[in-house]
Amino acid sequence: MKHLVFIPTGLNSPMLEVLLSEAQKLIDEKKSVEIILLDHSHKVFACSKNIFSQKIISISSNEKIKYGLKRLSGYYKIDYITNNNNYKNITNKINFKDSETFKKFKYEDVDFGNAVYSSYVGLSRDANFDGFLKVYSCKNLLTSSLNMYFFFKKKIFKNKCKIILFNGRHNEARPIVRLCQKNKILLDVLEFSGDGEKNIGVRRFKNHLPTDLVEMEKVIKDFWKYKSPKSNKCDYYFKYKKAGRVINDKASYILKQKKKLLPYHWDNKKKNIVYFTSSQDEYSCLGGIYDKTIYKNQNESIFKIVKDFKKINNNKYNLFIRCHPYLEKVFWKYNEDVINLHDPKNKVFVIKPGSLVSSYEMLLNADKVLTYNSQTGIEAVYWEKPSIILGRRIYENLNCVYKPKNHKDVLRLLFKDNLKAKSKLGSIIYASYWVDGGFTYGTFSGSMKLGYKFKRKFISNSFFIKSLYLVSKAIQYYTYNYILNFQFGKIFKNGKKK
Repeated sequence: MKHLVFIPTGLNSPMLEVLLSEAQKLIDEKKSVEIILLDHSHKVFACSKNIFSQKIISISSNEKIKYGLKRLSGYYKIDYITNNNNYKNITNKINFKDSETFKKFKYEDVDFGNAVYSSYVGLSRDANFDGFLKVYSCKNLLTSSLNMYFFFKKKIFKNKCKIILFNGRHNEARPIVRLCQKNKILLDVLEFSGDGEKNIGVRRFKNHLPTDLVEMEKVIKDFWKYKSPKSNKCDYYFKYKKAGRVINDKASYILKQKKKLLPYHWDNKKKNIVYFTSSQDEYSCLGGIYDKTIYKNQNESIFKIVKDFKKINNNKYNLFIRCHPYLEKVFWKYNEDVINLHDPKNKVFVIKPGSLVSSYEMLLNADKVLTYNSQTGIEAVYWEKPSIILGRRIYENLNCVYKPKNHKDVLRLLFKDNLKAKSKLGSIIYASYWVDGGFTYGTFSGSMKLGYKFKRKFISNSFFIKSLYLVSKAIQYYTYNYILNFQFGKIFKNGKKK
């Protein structure tokens, strides 16, 4: 059996280090290993790290992969995917201008639309599809995705094989995940999420995405039942997050905040409800069960709740909307729309993303916590707060959060006096998997703070390539995304209205 290790980009760390470690492990076990790479010589592939198809970004990715491959020892093969078919017979029939229509696009029952949307919005942050370059970018992302998909489709019908890739959410990988699921091809989706304590954060998901809600619920429950040591109850997982340690391989945003600082309008004589927002793009592109929600998206939930809160509130409650710090540099209208809801007269207070107000001090002092699909929802459970989830998250069925059935039910929970926190056990079950459910390789080391290593060495480009890459990233952000995509998008939209 061939083991196909797919490395679409070298720019994600620790993705590259993890995939190289997996390849080395398979080589050492005398398995037949083939590493699949992207050939950018004909046409640059658009992917989640390069949504505007910039040549220098692809060169930087290739050079880093080459450096990593030199450190592999033993026998393996390399095969390349070429981006040589434009698939106009498919792309010309698609409406790229409306996000909701485009997200639903499927080809051969594969959710290409959501996969492409994930890549485009994850980097551009243009969740409402207002950008001038959205059609250009999404068409390139889809074309690249189709080339990868058909390469693997041909490959799996020629050989008995197993495919290994990383994360799987974006346009470069999700169609391959679906291809394997449809054809019952063995698939390992690798992911990394450190717990802040031990370096056993590599996870292996068999034949499903790390975000597949039903599968992940089963994984977490089974781990608790059969494998969890249940010794320390994983308290440090939540305590480290509160202290600002790096957890789940995510940078801590609270370190910029001022400890113990509550909003100016906080009043302990009133009931303080806090809605902790999250980045809308990650979960809005998953489709399927994630679309079965009360509201169309997070923003709609906020607007409807605020509107009715103003009508019903009898001056007994304060509603705080704590915008996620990750949204600080988001310049799109949907972010500004939430900030503009700030209305002290009607007891609605919006805490901006860059505010020094402490998110954890708000959490610890809140009477109720609202989230859409934020990690904060399960943290609130641990800190014994009534936690109400409005979207979907893998902890929703651990009997620890309130799941309203409709908007009316949301308002009932919102204004219910003495709403009690649910069992804390659900948060411990959840944390147990993220603390003890991973593994590591002998060839993989490092940390998010210091960087990750393969075989005790950093995989790094030359100073010249690094410099070109940094310039290209600046061009990507300022020229392509801010000036062309955002500003031209505004001009074009305003021009249409006139």
